[in-house]
Amino acid sequence: MAKVQLIRIKKSFGGKTVLNDVNLTINEGEFVALLGPSGSGKTTLLHGIAGIIPFDEGNIYFDGQLMDFVPIEKRNAVLVDQNILLFPHMTVYENISFGLKIRKIGKKEIKNKVEKFLDMMELYGHENKYPHELSGGQKQRVALARALIVEPKVLLLDEPFSKLDIVLRKSLQEFIREIQRKLNITTILVTHDKEEALSLADRIAVLIEGEIKQYDIPKNIYEKPVSIEVADFFGKTNYFKGKIKNGNFITDIGTFNVNSPDKSKVTLMLRPEQIIICDENESNVKGKIIKRTYLGDKVNYLIVVKGQVIYVSTFTDKNFNVDEDVYFYLDFNKAAYLEED
Repeated sequence: MAKVQLIRIKKSFGGKTVLNDVNLTINEGEFVALLGPSGSGKTTLLHGIAGIIPFDEGNIYFDGQLMDFVPIEKRNAVLVDQNILLFPHMTVYENISFGLKIRKIGKKEIKNKVEKFLDMMELYGHENKYPHELSGGQKQRVALARALIVEPKVLLLDEPFSKLDIVLRKSLQEFIREIQRKLNITTILVTHDKEEALSLADRIAVLIEGEIKQYDIPKNIYEKPVSIEVADFFGKTNYFKGKIKNGNFITDIGTFNVNSPDKSKVTLMLRPEQIIICDENESNVKGKIIKRTYLGDKVNYLIVVKGQVIYVSTFTDKNFNVDEDVYFYLDFNKAAYLEED
């Protein structure tokens, strides 16, 4: 495992800036997700760390050692991506052992290591099969074993689950996280899947238009985004504009107590699930439901309050209908504070 540091990374293609002054530190054994929309520069950043492409400016360090001019094969970082590039003419055993043979490791040591990874990856009984005889999940586990068996310092994952069906994807996500913890290997995952990043990563770097907009633990990224840009990436949410004076948040839909210093202009954010539909005597706001969407384990509502549309997400233990008046509770002490310029 290694500590990875990226300092002032810049990269352009054809005059278009893809990465703009990226700074990032990933600690030893940490699992970090690079999260962002398509075209945000995630894969470019990952390929630069791997040594596949050079950066235009900036430096990469592994454990304090400068990697800028170190070739791919000597960086001790391996890449696993969505295209499972196994050797079709080789068995599972031969695919997994390939990197060790290239390094001229002895046959006995190769056998011991391959057997360890066959067991770890739950591939016993498949060692003599060829890639075309395997399921998608088994192929991805073989690719992962082939990458990890050479004991890299850094594991780079470029959307490795994107071509799998949802059930297999969930299963493999949990499996890789378990393996990563067991081996304590520094891991960087590129993904555009918000749920994947939130559930797997120790920390998330939100990359938008070539810049890291926020780098934090998943809970803070989701509940305390630093900007509307980051907040919007995680789906529909609620923004309330107003001012804070004498411990009160004064907004168009009412006045609410908050533990915050005075601010002449501020935007507060609450996620849909942070707003609680409740009884009248527990409420500080009343509105009318204009849309209801049933999603199995939860129901999403659009509620109008004094001309403002509010998104609310609840469990299905209570049922409300369109055109029904409801009361709900807004706790702005749980809100993210997004200050206006």
